[in-house]
Amino acid sequence: MMDLFFEITGWLRETFLLDLAFWMMETPISLVMVENFWNVPLAQVVHIISIGSAFGALLMLTLRVHGKASENLPMDVVAKRYVPWVWYGLLGIVISGLLMLTAEPLRNMINAVFWIKMILLLVAVVLTLGFFKSVRAQGAGEVVQAASGTRTTALVLIVLWLLIMLAGRWIAYIPV
Repeated sequence: MMDLFFEITGWLRETFLLDLAFWMMETPISLVMVENFWNVPLAQVVHIISIGSAFGALLMLTLRVHGKASENLPMDVVAKRYVPWVWYGLLGIVISGLLMLTAEPLRNMINAVFWIKMILLLVAVVLTLGFFKSVRAQGAGEVVQAASGTRTTALVLIVLWLLIMLAGRWIAYIPV
């Protein structure tokens, strides 16, 4: 498996991403991020808190969809409570992630695990859009059990987010 990551990293070095990473290192935002010792750790804290809020809200909605929490509330009411936490969490993830990317573009831009994480994140966002639409449509004012497709999508999203978090931690340990 590690050989595959090394091969992908080697291929990434031959693309425009290496030049983009070197260019990013010279941008004002990159310089600000690396010149102050606390900038990267603060961005990491915001990233982790944002992941926690988005994942926690998604987990609560998943528990409702599976009838394990807030069973007496309609799904649309539960969705109104937790969906904003997911989107604001995702906004925090994106902003802090971009700041961390600008701080260490070379480590990230040619890192196979980074790109796997980005693909997983994109898939998770697309699935989340459909999941939220399904939850709102099924629970309009009534206490109902979610359809099996919605329940399955909820579990897939939880697994995707766990993989995204695993990849995020793994990025630091893959040599580039």
